[in-house]
Amino acid sequence: MYKVFFNDSSIVIASEMKKSSNNNISDRIDFGSYSAVNQIIYDIEHADKSSEYLIYNPDIFQLWNYFRRRFVEIPAAGGLVRNDAGSFLFIKRLGVWDLPKGKIEKNETQASAAVREVEEECGFSGLQIVRQLESTFHIYRSPYLNYPDNLVLKETNWFLMNYSGNEIPVPQKDENIEEARWFALSEFDQVLANTYLSLRDFFSKTLSIV
Repeated sequence: MYKVFFNDSSIVIASEMKKSSNNNISDRIDFGSYSAVNQIIYDIEHADKSSEYLIYNPDIFQLWNYFRRRFVEIPAAGGLVRNDAGSFLFIKRLGVWDLPKGKIEKNETQASAAVREVEEECGFSGLQIVRQLESTFHIYRSPYLNYPDNLVLKETNWFLMNYSGNEIPVPQKDENIEEARWFALSEFDQVLANTYLSLRDFFSKTLSIV
C-alpha cells in the first residue's frame, strides 16, 4: 500500500478495496486511462473539506507505476535528527513546523542529500546516519511548470540521524526558514498541532521505532 498526500487529503493506493470511512471515495483503476486520477485531483482541489480516496487494482506495483507516470517526479531527502538528550530537530517554514529536507541533486545519493539539506537548513554539521526510514509522498502544483501539467509527485526519502554536538541550530533564512529548534517528545503536541498531514502520518508510524 502507498499513501500520497495532496493539500489536506490523502490518496491510498492498494491492491484491493478495503472497508473505508464515510468520507472515503473508492475507485478501481484499469490501466489505459487517467480519468479516475484526474477526477480525484479535481475533487481535492475544489473540495472544502479533507477526504481520503482509495484507488486499487490487484497488481499494486503496476498500479503504483501507472499512477506515478501521471506526475512530474521530484526526489527529495531529509532527516529526522535526534540529539543525545532524545530531542528531535524541527524547522519552521512559512509558519508551519517541518523536518529539514530538500531536492536530491544530480549525482547525489539519497543519504548524502539528506545530510546536506539538514546541514544547510539548520546550520551545523557532525550528523551520523543511523538508518533509512519510510518515505513520504505528496503532490503539489509547481509554479515553474505550465498548467495543467504542473502536478509534481515528490517522494521524500527520510533518514534517522544522530547529533552529538553542541552547535545551536541556525535557520536558513533565504529558504524561508524562520526557526530551527529541538523538541522533546513531551513537547510534540506543539509540532503536531501545526504541521502537515503527511508528517503527522509519518510520526504516527515512526516514533515508536526510533
